[in-house]
Amino acid sequence: MDKIIKDRFKGEKLRFLVTGVAGFVGTNLTLRLLELGQSVTGIDNFITGRISNIEHINAFARENNKDADFKFIRGDLTDLETCKNVTEGIDYVFHEAAIASVPWSLKEPELFHSNNDTAFFHILNASRLSGVKRFIYASSSAVYGSNLNMPSVEENTGDPLSIYGAAKFADEIYAKAFFNSFGFESIGLRYFNIYGGFQDPYSAYAAVIPTWIKKILQNESFAVNGDGTTTRDFCYIDDVAALNLLAVMYTGEKKAAVYNAGSGKSVSLNELIGVLKDFFGSDIKYTYGPFRDGDIRFSESDITKAKAELGFNPRFSLNEGLRLSLDYYTGLFKK
Repeated sequence: MDKIIKDRFKGEKLRFLVTGVAGFVGTNLTLRLLELGQSVTGIDNFITGRISNIEHINAFARENNKDADFKFIRGDLTDLETCKNVTEGIDYVFHEAAIASVPWSLKEPELFHSNNDTAFFHILNASRLSGVKRFIYASSSAVYGSNLNMPSVEENTGDPLSIYGAAKFADEIYAKAFFNSFGFESIGLRYFNIYGGFQDPYSAYAAVIPTWIKKILQNESFAVNGDGTTTRDFCYIDDVAALNLLAVMYTGEKKAAVYNAGSGKSVSLNELIGVLKDFFGSDIKYTYGPFRDGDIRFSESDITKAKAELGFNPRFSLNEGLRLSLDYYTGLFKK
């Protein structure tokens, strides 16, 4: 898969816009694009993005003589004029900007509507008006909501269990409407539990893997939401970045499509604890607590469609991905 991607972009420089560039996926995707010799404009409003990630991208660009290939803009996608300006002359948009947290969405639904729906509509419409070739965006496994059928198949969603899930589902509806109304192409990737370097461990709403690793490295006890039988489909960030690039490479029938972005396997939180014990020892400390409101209890992706239509083939096992993640977080907490 990696060689196919390198061969596709070799000798051709395209102009990409990465929204949410200071965030977890946005940073990793930008670094990958720069490695491939592409031109990237990034935008972020720093609600969840980190300035240190932009500093890292700039340092990478300088060290590899790619200064001219990366441009950063501090801006807010809830402003339509900003969206029009940043999409001008862009070939492909990667829309990674969002506030991605189920519990946060229940506390501040207005904030989530503004940044996950209003912003999505503006950047989608601006991309269409600017003649962008394809709009590739981050959706979420949260759209499966109340659907208990496992593994999750793209055509079978349920009722949303959170404001975040509803926002992502609304984005998918807008993307399909723009194709049906204007013929504007889009590909949505339903991220499951993505993890890896540059994922923020400090936020009060941080994802489970960076949260637990941070606690372990600081010799503190971490909290398990529920009894540990909750399952998650953990997918390493390099596989997700590759899937985004494969979405650019798609040459099939024009459409507005959605694909699961996961490993195709699920593990329980208790099993994840077992893997972490293999790395850190059996004396790591943790406690069990109540289940979180709005959380999907069981989660596993069916990636048959992404394999068949995009050529997706995840490379990293949970053990391999965690080992690479630990290298990043160990270095981070030693600073």
